[in-house]
Amino acid sequence: MRFQLLGPLEVRIDGRPVPLGTVKQRLLCATLLLDPNEVLHTGHLAEMLWDEPRPASAAANLRTYAHGLRQALRDRSDGASRLHTGTGGYLLEVRPGERDLDEFEEAAQHGRDARARGELRQAEASLAHALTLWRDSPLAGLPLPHTVAVRLTRLHEQRLMVEEEHVQAKLDLGASAELVGRLREHVDDHPLRQRGWGQLMTALYRTGDIAGAVDAYLRARRALADQLGIDPSPWLEALYRDILDHSPDLTGEPQRSPPARIVVRGLPPAVDILVGRQAEMDTVRGWLDESATCPVVALHGPGGAGKSALAVRLAHHLADRYPGGALYVDLQGSDVDLPPLRPIDVLGRFLRALGVPGNAVPGDVGEATVAYRSELTGRGVLVVLDNARDAAQVRSLLPADASCGVMVTSRRMLATLPNGRHLAVGLLSRAEAVELLAGECGTDRVAAEPDAAVRLVDLCGLLPLAIRIVGARLVSRPGWPIARLVERLADPGLRLNELEFDDLSVRPSIALTYAALRDGGPGEQLCARAFRLIGDSRLPAVTTRAVAALLGESPARAETVLERLADERLAEPREPGVYGIHDLVRLYAVERAEDETPGDREAALRRLLEAYVQGARELERMANAGWSPTGASGQDRPAWQEPPQTPAKAVRWLAEEHLNILAAFRQASTASTGTAKLAAELAWGSVASLRRHGYLQEALTLVDGAAATTERLGLTLEHCAALFYRAAFNKGTADPSVVEADLQRCLELLQSLGDRDRIATCLEALGNLRHRMGDVSRALVYHDEALALRRESGRLLMIGATLSNSAQVRLSAGAGEQAFADVEEALRIARDIDAVGLIGAALTMRGQLLCRTDRWSEARECLDEALVATDRSGDLPSRCEALLSRAAAHLRLGRHAAAAHDADEAGSAAVRIGDRYLLAVARQALGRIAGAAGDAGAAAKLDSDARVLFRSLPGYREPQYVEYFGQH
Repeated sequence: MRFQLLGPLEVRIDGRPVPLGTVKQRLLCATLLLDPNEVLHTGHLAEMLWDEPRPASAAANLRTYAHGLRQALRDRSDGASRLHTGTGGYLLEVRPGERDLDEFEEAAQHGRDARARGELRQAEASLAHALTLWRDSPLAGLPLPHTVAVRLTRLHEQRLMVEEEHVQAKLDLGASAELVGRLREHVDDHPLRQRGWGQLMTALYRTGDIAGAVDAYLRARRALADQLGIDPSPWLEALYRDILDHSPDLTGEPQRSPPARIVVRGLPPAVDILVGRQAEMDTVRGWLDESATCPVVALHGPGGAGKSALAVRLAHHLADRYPGGALYVDLQGSDVDLPPLRPIDVLGRFLRALGVPGNAVPGDVGEATVAYRSELTGRGVLVVLDNARDAAQVRSLLPADASCGVMVTSRRMLATLPNGRHLAVGLLSRAEAVELLAGECGTDRVAAEPDAAVRLVDLCGLLPLAIRIVGARLVSRPGWPIARLVERLADPGLRLNELEFDDLSVRPSIALTYAALRDGGPGEQLCARAFRLIGDSRLPAVTTRAVAALLGESPARAETVLERLADERLAEPREPGVYGIHDLVRLYAVERAEDETPGDREAALRRLLEAYVQGARELERMANAGWSPTGASGQDRPAWQEPPQTPAKAVRWLAEEHLNILAAFRQASTASTGTAKLAAELAWGSVASLRRHGYLQEALTLVDGAAATTERLGLTLEHCAALFYRAAFNKGTADPSVVEADLQRCLELLQSLGDRDRIATCLEALGNLRHRMGDVSRALVYHDEALALRRESGRLLMIGATLSNSAQVRLSAGAGEQAFADVEEALRIARDIDAVGLIGAALTMRGQLLCRTDRWSEARECLDEALVATDRSGDLPSRCEALLSRAAAHLRLGRHAAAAHDADEAGSAAVRIGDRYLLAVARQALGRIAGAAGDAGAAAKLDSDARVLFRSLPGYREPQYVEYFGQH
């Protein structure tokens, strides 16, 4: 079998192409081929195939595509399929030599190795073969998701490197004239690749076109200045000077070898097992290939990520590039027990290793640096500076000669290093982590307990150091099953204690960094306090807003604090204003939270709750023309509060903080009575926005918790709010009698309080529920009572909302003229007060009325406007109903494809808001549309799915959907 990715996707069996099916099925095949012989989880595969929100049928469709691939990819000899089902996903088996990408990489490496040995003709042939494997852009013609496109961009970069390596091999063989045209085309396509310009200049010079070589340099300089604002690299400028000076070095004749000197062998042994770092190693090789100066490769990442192991392995692999050997030093920049080494001490060590007598080593840093760089000139030495504290510790240890290279490891990115090429060394993937564990404790043990192995590496946070520790512990306990160690690590309070063995431990590497902040100046101490409060709050997403509230500081100050924590690897930046914390670092932060007094911890939590209450209030005010269920906001806000001020900022605020709102509520609901009451206010103020914007699970959890908390504390009004929202969320999912019971209890409590505004809201909800149950007469009674109370209050927003909600009921009751009058009045009110949420809801209602009175073209236009409005307000429930109604309009107008698109999107929205009744209606609509389009098989399947859902929801029968799509 032959798998070809370097061009349009092709699979061949015995030389004949295999039909791979639909675009989605081909994309699934491509995704599996990019990570062959590895189980890819179904969730990851779904991300590759569908944008958010995914269709409700994504899981079923994925199984269908996998089945199609399994049938297509069967060996002719034994009929066995190459597609296998693994734990939670699928694996595509690819054998050695079957994938063109592997052949390309192998041929390219053979070419590099041959050139390094001086076998130029073999190098040229191997590199040429590698290039011939490219038929077109990788996976040409497929709609690639962003993550795959990024991977293919790196693949294109590899091809360009091989192209330039092939050109260099031909230049070394004297083939200058035939390369000129090819190189001109290369630099035209890639004007920022300086190696290509240098090769073109060399080829032109060797063919006698000196003016052309000079012109090529000038063009390169203009391109770099215009597009990047930089000058050519020093080596390109040196080549230009050599051309002007007619340097004999440009003739292509071999150079004499430098005089023999001591070859230093200072590297420690490489670790036996290094997994998941091939991409990083390829990147470093590429940087070294294209650099004509002394490159400084700087690896940075959190403690325990394996930077040192990677650096040493790379140094051993690069030995053939550096004939003078390698110098190595552990700079002790993040060592718990030892102070960082001074540059003068390291310079003395290096000079002695290079053959300088001990009594000749200078004692001054400046003089020692000059002597060190002089000794390295022309020697081709790789310098490995491991575990650096900062750039100042490293700077005097950098060679100045182009024949040498430098590799630095550090926790912080040393961004000020000259000629630095910075590479982040992160965590392993889950599959890589399991592979590392198997290498440490034995493949048989991992194979015997695959689920426990996955759980164990997850508890280790996919951190290589932690995985090496648990691997060593398992080796020392050959009778222990992996599950035993999983049990020991499962308790978060004990996990860091368990991640210690012999001389290896996770905690000290975190503690050292924290202690430096705790014992530093006022700025560092504020960072340490933020770290403790983050640990106490258990925030899933660490945002500048949240930290500002915890500290009682401005968001700008909080961002400065978080950036410092990120520099120290106690936090990891994700996007502007949002940070993450590794699980094991978070556990240490939880430990250190005990250093804060209980009073200070609760005060910080209250500030966080107040910030979220204020933010949730602003979201409701923006959607409802200044009204919020928890009342008006205060005029004077403290500096640490920064609620959203525009609808776009509101969407982002909720996206970044929704998980934090839930975490803060959970923590506060068990705190003192005053703090728990604030938590209840937060739940009351935020659940509607959470559901409206599609954060259903968070909203459900919040409202259930609020119901329990408010009942326990005897908070009657807040308990009414929890019952009301629980009923709203359960409508269309739970038995309608359960929903009605919550609403009736809410109404009873509100009547005891005499809260007429909220009584009207509850009556309106009962009317909507009864209408969905098909009880039009009772629904109309509830809506009339609610409208009377609304008109009595004189609050325009509430009057408009009730008019809009009741219009559907009035039409069902036969009062069509009054229904249209009510919805037009609601629209007029909404536009007068700029209530964006009501505008979308009223337009949706008007579109539904038009559909039910057979004015389908008018309805479609109105619903187009409604969908624009609901998109602006983020009102998913109204949007779902608008989509269903527009699907009905498209169906009646014979626009089957548009109708199916709307019904499918409505189903996705119903899933997001948790309304199983509307999901059933969407499935029923899709079945009717498929039948109208002539697809009887699909129609039968969808109708069957809808009937199953309807049977699980007895009691729901909303008149307009029965009219649109038939009896349920």
